[in-house]
Amino acid sequence: MKLIMNADDFGLSESVNNGIVECLKSCIVKSTTIMMNQKGVDHAALLYKEGLVPEVGLHFTVTAGQPLSNPLTVSSLVDEHGYFLDRKILMTKNVSDEEVYIELKAQYNAAIKAGFDINHIDSHHFAGVYPPLKKAFIRFANETGLPVRRIDNIISGQDGLIVPTPDAFDAQFFDEGVSLKQLQTLLLGYKETLSNGVLELMCHPSTEDNSDLTKLTSYKAMRVVERDLLTSPELSLWLKKEGIVCIGFNDLSN
Repeated sequence: MKLIMNADDFGLSESVNNGIVECLKSCIVKSTTIMMNQKGVDHAALLYKEGLVPEVGLHFTVTAGQPLSNPLTVSSLVDEHGYFLDRKILMTKNVSDEEVYIELKAQYNAAIKAGFDINHIDSHHFAGVYPPLKKAFIRFANETGLPVRRIDNIISGQDGLIVPTPDAFDAQFFDEGVSLKQLQTLLLGYKETLSNGVLELMCHPSTEDNSDLTKLTSYKAMRVVERDLLTSPELSLWLKKEGIVCIGFNDLSN
């Protein structure tokens, strides 16, 4: 079995960026995805240009921060102050799929302009799996031809999507699901049913001093636990013993 362990939230903050780089050096994590509307983007771009990030995708974001488009052109996605709506509201609101497309294209173009060679796409808080966001996500993915994270893990169906995806995606490696034993159990389960396939898991590492996340997310302490596990020699040796090969999205598209 092949495993893509993708680090979400690149660009969220410097502590997240540095934690992701540490994981990339250990070679279990081989890909990450960039949030182009967050305060750590410039720092992330420097790390990328230094060659510390082998491959990067776009972490399409419509549930945190402000749009890169003019808020007037994406009015169904923002509140009266020009910030993206809370995800609980966004996922149930009748937003414009055309506006979703406009913002997705703006974030992608910003990533290219910043020097990132984008090789796949996913979405923050799984925004790309909810209609009508899903419709716009599929449209944009097909136009770029880039691989994407599966979009049927919450709402079934990937009809119309013609780009590569992993054979499975699982969101259990998060919060209370983060431990060596639980990760091993999860992977062994997929190894039985997906022995020749590709499984994608997400991760959210950071360094110990992640006070820069205080106003950005409540998910802080477990990011350090994730970093420690994903850089541990014990996990690396176990993966080799089980014949689980860590790859990135470049391998998926080849």
